[in-house]
Amino acid sequence: MGRSVSSITVVYYTGPVLWACIESLLLQPELVELILVVNGIDAASRQRLRELAGTEPRIRLLESLRNIGFAAGCNRGAAVATADRLAFVNPDCVLAPGTFGAILEVFDAQPRAWLIGGRLQHPDGREQRGGRREILSPWRAFVELLRLDRLFPNHPYFTRLNSHESEPVNHPVEVPTVSGAFMMIARAHYEQLGGMDDNMFLHSDDLDLSIRVGQHGGQVWYAGHVPITHHLSTSDVSRIFIEWHKARSTSYYFVKHFQNSYPRWTLSGISILLWARFLMIAVITLPTDLPRSVKRWLQRRFD
Repeated sequence: MGRSVSSITVVYYTGPVLWACIESLLLQPELVELILVVNGIDAASRQRLRELAGTEPRIRLLESLRNIGFAAGCNRGAAVATADRLAFVNPDCVLAPGTFGAILEVFDAQPRAWLIGGRLQHPDGREQRGGRREILSPWRAFVELLRLDRLFPNHPYFTRLNSHESEPVNHPVEVPTVSGAFMMIARAHYEQLGGMDDNMFLHSDDLDLSIRVGQHGGQVWYAGHVPITHHLSTSDVSRIFIEWHKARSTSYYFVKHFQNSYPRWTLSGISILLWARFLMIAVITLPTDLPRSVKRWLQRRFD
């Protein structure tokens, strides 16, 4: 398989880090096109993107009239991609030189690798959670929500979802799941999987994709030697909006993948816990989130 890469980035009021992300992607020698799916952006940044696309032939802008969500945005970008590999890169990620090349070397060394992620890290170099994870099952969600691992820290049944606090991994290794903030897959395999699930507007889409890779006979790999600097909380969006979609997508994910292996009442119970968590967060954040959301809406309405 060739070494050309189409990078797909879904943009939604990302902030200044977007420009550093774009610059780092354009410096990857294997990049043949940077597809920017714009779900929302301020007028000044939109104009700057259009001017950049006019001078950089590798940039393709797909502008939406509304926010269609992350999974649907990735699918829209993948539908027009032409390269052998697809790299899904969040707009708040900044790549080091040689990132794509290092990931492609893992593909070359691991013929069964379908999906590969990198080492998500904070700007200061500390590993972030989410870059390498276990499969999110209803039981593991129960352990996470109630932090039962604190009662049984060494028991395998109480292993935590995220592995970033375990022994550091500085080499390629097979893992159950990787993060959608940065991942690469062959375009043919992405099409074989049917892309991401559009029903997951935000969150859990990467968990779902990783499971389906395994179901189709592929492997998920984590490139621990490839750092991906991930700037968190850069998008101008309310926490209530994010948490609502997280609860909705995760509940849907559990029904999709575990309805045949767990009693229905357990899935309903986990869903109740997820929505209870959302309500608690909403009550705490609403007094500050609501005025900001109204101000944000008015600014965008008249932008």
